[in-house]
Amino acid sequence: MLCYTDSKTAIPSFNEVFTFKNGHFESESFGAADSYEKAQGTFSLTQNKLILNDSIELSIRSINTDSLIVFDETTSYTFKKLNDSLKNLESHKIKLEGKTYRVDFDGNQVLDITYRGGKILLESESIEESQTYYKRIHHNGFNLLFQQYAIPKIFKSFDNDTLTFIGLHKKMYEIKMWEK
Repeated sequence: MLCYTDSKTAIPSFNEVFTFKNGHFESESFGAADSYEKAQGTFSLTQNKLILNDSIELSIRSINTDSLIVFDETTSYTFKKLNDSLKNLESHKIKLEGKTYRVDFDGNQVLDITYRGGKILLESESIEESQTYYKRIHHNGFNLLFQQYAIPKIFKSFDNDTLTFIGLHKKMYEIKMWEK
């Protein structure tokens, strides 16, 4: 999953997840209300290059057991490997749309947010005022919550009316939400 870039913005303006297996890839990305994309094709690794569909070449800065860093002419992209322990086949039962949640971000109670009409409403913001879109993606057994200008989140558990997500950026964050 794309966790961060070295661009001037601290958090990428889009979210992306890849699955690489046996020379094939699947990817999903989301950046705004009308920018959800799903792709698949072939990949190869040659001489420090990741080549997608024989046409898109990204230079590899680093590759190891838990991360892949690729770069183009202007930006470096850091992808983190998702641990299989975060796969959750029951998370599709959790509904966000139309609900308001209190959010605790890594031990700090942050704010109340409402999920409505594909948008996130902050505190007393109206649907017309909101410019922040979100999308839930089920990818390879992972339940992901992507939103504009925010770290990507992986649904981890639901226990005693509390939703727990893992947020990935330069480190891992625990995000808890409970319905108001």
